[in-house]
Amino acid sequence: MSEATVVIRFIQFAAAMLAFGTAAFRVYVPEVGHGFARWLAWVIRLAAIAALLASLAMVPVTTADMAGSREAAVDPATLSTVLFGTQFGHAWCWHLGFALALVVVSCRRAAGLTLVVAGLSLGSLGFVGHASDMEGWSGLGHELNQAVHLLAGGAWLGGLLPLYRLLRRVGPGDSAIEAGVAHFSQMGYVAVALVAATGVVNATMLVGSFGALLGTEYGRLLSLKIALYLAMVAIALVNRLSIAPRLGRDPAAAARLARSVVAEQAFGLAILAAVSVLGTLPPAHMEM
Repeated sequence: MSEATVVIRFIQFAAAMLAFGTAAFRVYVPEVGHGFARWLAWVIRLAAIAALLASLAMVPVTTADMAGSREAAVDPATLSTVLFGTQFGHAWCWHLGFALALVVVSCRRAAGLTLVVAGLSLGSLGFVGHASDMEGWSGLGHELNQAVHLLAGGAWLGGLLPLYRLLRRVGPGDSAIEAGVAHFSQMGYVAVALVAATGVVNATMLVGSFGALLGTEYGRLLSLKIALYLAMVAIALVNRLSIAPRLGRDPAAAARLARSVVAEQAFGLAILAAVSVLGTLPPAHMEM
């Protein structure tokens, strides 16, 4: 079931990050028209539904993996044991609750509440997987670190689609473009720094040594993820320092920035694909 796990994890991470990033965009870029705000609300709603469906699908897939049997995925007793009698199940029940709450609040005109619930839904994913393998205060610290890592990544990657939409929808020279890019850039500086800092902590706890980074399957895939992250940062810097300053005086700058945002998002989706596979591999420190 590992292939199904990877696909579902990818959909789940992408949808949860899109919901959170779009909800955040709606809050820190308020200078948009009613039509664009309505589009943002629909994106959040659809992303919330996709994230909930992926979260529900993860239960039988994880159950089958834990039991080592495909039949366990449809066995009520085994499903109940995993969901209510394991550490994963307890954390997942909370996550499912937040995911369902996000679907509900996304149907209301409450931008602040939607952002909070979207953050809880995305952040709660940090309390399952490798981050939950450790016990005690160190385990809690690792889970919180992973939650911050996901939230920072979601604010950055999840905000790229609404930024692209803004660049393509609003006419050149419109002040909404400059304001939106400026607000996104300010958020981006914080998000990039948090992703880097929490990523270093994660790598230290799950890899442990430079040898493990290069000598294990987990470490090599993590190295690829780091390379993709650096590529995203490079594109973001070009956007901020070279293209964005021309928005007010170059009619073609918005289109060039939109194309660059697409490239940035492509690298981000590649990172999510790598993350989805990493979750199915044993940490590097366990392979050495």
